[in-house]
Amino acid sequence: MKLFGKNISEVSDGKKIMGCCDGIVGELKESDNDIISSGILGEGFAVYPLLNEHSGSSDLAVDLSQPDRVNVVEICSPVSGRVLDISSKPEALIIKTDDGLKVLVSFSDFASKSVYIAVKCGDIVNVGDQLADVRTDGDKKPVYVIIENSDVLSGFEIAKGRTSANKPAAFYSV
Repeated sequence: MKLFGKNISEVSDGKKIMGCCDGIVGELKESDNDIISSGILGEGFAVYPLLNEHSGSSDLAVDLSQPDRVNVVEICSPVSGRVLDISSKPEALIIKTDDGLKVLVSFSDFASKSVYIAVKCGDIVNVGDQLADVRTDGDKKPVYVIIENSDVLSGFEIAKGRTSANKPAAFYSV
């Protein structure tokens, strides 16, 4: 994989942002959300969760013939750091990493009544720790991971395709 013409392994401070759930990584500009797709919030990516009736851990498609089935997607931390803020709706939270990134994890496309936050402000989280559960009826809505202070980045590249909470979804350097 390349980052601005160099192999990621050649970037001295190349770091990873992991997927926040089992899903497919896409670019922010592909989002139907005008604010997010404009890039005004910063560099980042969208993860479209793979759904089944118990968790986001399978490729199984939702059975739309049974509308009473609810899918639960466990959203995990894509980075290690401290939870700085949680929106009141709840629709997003911000994690500050040790290297100073402010990483927004947004569930804004989901109805707020379907989001259950598992952390509180001030909590220290590690990559893969549960941040929230999102309940969905099978709609293909993304979870956004955005670096709010992207101006500190010297390089950023997403890894399109399938991801999970223990697989890189993006690479960056500061």
